[in-house]
Amino acid sequence: MRAGKQSPAPFWPRIPAQAATPEPGSWRRLFGKAAALSGRLAPEDEREFGQALDRGLSDALPAFGIAFGCGVLLFSAWDYWIAPEHAATTALLRLALVLVGALGYLRWGGRMPVAWRCGLVYATHVGAMILSASLLPDGLVLALPAITGTMFPLALVEPRLSRLAALVGPPALLFGVVGATVLPQAVFASCLLVYAAMCGLLAAVALFQGRLLRKDFMAERALAYSARHDSLCGVLARGYLLELASHDIALARRYGHPLAIAMVDIDHFKRVNDTWGHPAGDTLLRAVSRACAGALRASDYFGRVGGEEFVCVMPETGETEALACAERMRLAVAALRVATPAATLSCTVSIGVARLAPGHGDVLALLADADAALYRAKEGGRDRVELAAPAMPDGA
Repeated sequence: MRAGKQSPAPFWPRIPAQAATPEPGSWRRLFGKAAALSGRLAPEDEREFGQALDRGLSDALPAFGIAFGCGVLLFSAWDYWIAPEHAATTALLRLALVLVGALGYLRWGGRMPVAWRCGLVYATHVGAMILSASLLPDGLVLALPAITGTMFPLALVEPRLSRLAALVGPPALLFGVVGATVLPQAVFASCLLVYAAMCGLLAAVALFQGRLLRKDFMAERALAYSARHDSLCGVLARGYLLELASHDIALARRYGHPLAIAMVDIDHFKRVNDTWGHPAGDTLLRAVSRACAGALRASDYFGRVGGEEFVCVMPETGETEALACAERMRLAVAALRVATPAATLSCTVSIGVARLAPGHGDVLALLADADAALYRAKEGGRDRVELAAPAMPDGA
C-alpha cells in the first residue's frame, strides 16, 4: 500500500471586514476547511474511499429505495385524512413519481452511475411529497418535518458534502418555488428558515459521519495490509502470496499461459545473526527484500515465506524470462552494502526456479520443485540460479 502525500493544511478564508462579497477563491477555501473537518484523506485514499462508498450505496439502494418508495405511497393515507377530496389526485401523483424514481433502484449493469441513481430516487420521491403536500390545505407546512427529515438518512450513507448538496439541492429548490406560490409570505419565510436550519444541521451530521467512516475505512485498510504483508520486510506474507499464486496458476492452466516461480534464500544468513546480532539480520532481510522487489516487473510479486526464504511469482513468464528475472535479483542482492550499527554487511542469494507444468498439482507442488532447485544451487556453491527439472504428470 503506497502512502499518499499529506494534504496541505486548509484554513478559514480571510475576508476583509470592509468587503461586501467574498474574495475570489474564498468559497473554495471554505469547502477545503469543511473537508478537513470531515477528515478528508490524501487524494489517492480519498478516491478509494469514494469508490467503497459508491459500492455500498449501489448494494443498499434497491432495499432502501423500495422502503423509501413504500413510505411515500403510504403517506396517501395522511393526504386522505387532511383532505379527502384531493386524496385520489395526490395518490396518483405519488405513484407516478415513485415509479419514475424506481428506475434508480435497478443497477443497469453499471451503465448508470450510482450518483445518478441516488439523485433520481431522492428527487422523485421527495418531489412527490412536496407536490402532493402543496395540493392540500396547509400541506407544505404540515409536511415540512417529513420532507426535511428525509435528508438525514442521506448524511449517514453519503457524507461527501458536494455529492450531498447535489442530492438535496433540487428538492430544496422545488420546495422554494412551490412554497412561494402556495404559501403566505410570512409562512413561506418561516418554512425557508426551518429548511435552511435543517440543511445546516445536515451538513454537520455529514461532516461528523464522514470523519467516522473515513477513520473506519483507513483502519480496515491497515488491518488488511497487516494481514497480507510481512511485518518485518513489508513484502507479501506467505498466506496471501500462496492465495494469489493459486489464483494465477488456475488462470494459467485454463488459458494455457506460462507461469514460473523463484525461491530465494540468503546464503549463510545464520552467520549474520550469530556474528552481528538479530537487529543487523533484520536490517539485512529488509534490504534484500527491497533489492529483489526492485528487480521485478510490474506483473510479478514477491513475498517472504519464512526465515530468510522468499518467493517470487512470475505470471505470463516462460523459462528464459524467469531465469533472467532470477539473475537480476541475484545481481541486485550481490551489489548490496548494508550499513548497520554493528558493521557494513553484504550477502548473496541462491535461487531455484520452477516452471508450471502439467505435473504440478497445486502451488505447493510447484514450490517443492523450486525448493529442490534451490537446494541444488546451494550444493553447487551458492550465489547462483538453478532451474528445476520439468515435472512429470502423475502416472507418467
